[in-house]
Amino acid sequence: MGGSQPSKPQYQTPVYKELSLPELRTAITKFLGQEGDFQALQNTMEVFDSFDQEGFPFNPITGAQIEKGAVGTFACCVFNSAIAFVGSGRNEAPGVYLGVNANTQKISTQEIDILLLSYTEAQLSQIKVEARNDRAHQHLYIHLPDRTVVFDAQASQEIQGLVWFTLTTSTVGFAQYRARNFVWCYDRWNVSDPQSTTIGVMDLTIGSHWGQIVRWEFSTIIVYNQSLGAIFHQMELVSLTGRVTVGTNPQISTSYSKDGISWSQDRFTTVGTFGATQKRIAWFQMGNMRNWRIQRFRGDTQAHISIVRLEAQIEPLAA
Repeated sequence: MGGSQPSKPQYQTPVYKELSLPELRTAITKFLGQEGDFQALQNTMEVFDSFDQEGFPFNPITGAQIEKGAVGTFACCVFNSAIAFVGSGRNEAPGVYLGVNANTQKISTQEIDILLLSYTEAQLSQIKVEARNDRAHQHLYIHLPDRTVVFDAQASQEIQGLVWFTLTTSTVGFAQYRARNFVWCYDRWNVSDPQSTTIGVMDLTIGSHWGQIVRWEFSTIIVYNQSLGAIFHQMELVSLTGRVTVGTNPQISTSYSKDGISWSQDRFTTVGTFGATQKRIAWFQMGNMRNWRIQRFRGDTQAHISIVRLEAQIEPLAA
């Protein structure tokens, strides 16, 4: 058959101007609160606007550049009308930031910054950041290799401080939190298991992860008596009880530390059986302190309780 050969397509070099120094591109995300798309680089973020030109149809918006970048492709997301990301500027250690209108606000505490420094650059490049707004909670999830740390925006606003907590799927130590990719659909929060192809839902009536028992733990702030001692007569966790599995009577424990390093022996008590809604969770003769003390409480998802407050009967010592 005769005829001419089709001509090869002509590819054009992207026509745009970068505002920052050459660096690795990590992510691109859409932000409706500001015109254009965000391009996250390793040490900066640029906002691009479309323009009528063949080839690469975007151009950076002058004055909208953020002088910090993201550590990985999935290390940024839209959160509370801003771009939340894990990253840093040039010659800076990584942290967690909110960026909008060429400005950034750091929301990571010193503890979170130290935790981020414990991972390699290659590990941080694989983390995932996502947001979930539900029941007056505004949570930013930072999925790390062996745990997930969560920023609570609403609690931070209420107490005028930065509030973070940790999620893990383990009974001892830390392990990867096995709930990711939150999607609100069919009147529920749907999640996926990062270690399998399983799809599940967030269920507030249970605390287990894919049928696996996991631990929970929290500590009090430092109890201080102006360099004087004190005797702890009684402690009570005011809680909503009676919602455990039928036929079980789970236990939780408490211990204390006077130096933040070594801890006392755990003392256990039961949380009550199913239907025991009037159960009081209390400990007696809880020792003393010379200067200051921290109290820690631990349990697992079998002890399905909702804790309202901690009450203590403490006798201060004059000398």
